[in-house]
Amino acid sequence: RLSFFEYLKNKYTSVEKLNSSWKTSYNSWQQVDTITRVPESAKEDLQTFDLKIIDLYYKTCREELKRYAPEKLYFGSRLFYPPSMPYWYPEDQSDSPIIKIASQYCDVVSINRYRFSTEDLILPFGIDKPIIIGEFHFGALDRGLPYAGCRVVADQNQRAESYYHYVEGSLKNPQIIGTHWFQYTDMAYTGRAGGANAQV
Repeated sequence: RLSFFEYLKNKYTSVEKLNSSWKTSYNSWQQVDTITRVPESAKEDLQTFDLKIIDLYYKTCREELKRYAPEKLYFGSRLFYPPSMPYWYPEDQSDSPIIKIASQYCDVVSINRYRFSTEDLILPFGIDKPIIIGEFHFGALDRGLPYAGCRVVADQNQRAESYYHYVEGSLKNPQIIGTHWFQYTDMAYTGRAGGANAQV
């Protein structure tokens, strides 16, 4: 909160300029500092500030890793694109700025890719960095648990075929260096925290 407030003061230099941009009528910086909700017109500033925080996160993690373990690779965090629907990247590139930031600091970019193939997966902006798939899986409802997970297939045979096709596509993609199936065991029928009870 304090950092965002300082960002606003540095960017706009006066409350009048902030009001002009946000279409608000604050009387002073003190009043701005007490607001609990920003107006819809502040969306651009919020997005810009979010990216500053994300940049600081990746930069700090890389610096600390390289300080204590300089020979190790920094994989960053496993990214969803977009976070609420991790299936449509690269068609939906709404979170591409985050990938761009991660790519500046990560030795390998980690992406959770819940699609049927990775053969067509590329990073935006022509970024040439290795990619590791942090999560993928296929589930079916022909036996076991009542939830098929993020990618649904007809039965266990198709699960095996889909797995083979996915890994084969990853081998054909020159940027992908590995894939990780999610997860080693199925979830409990009664569900884990959050209620998920998938055959994954």
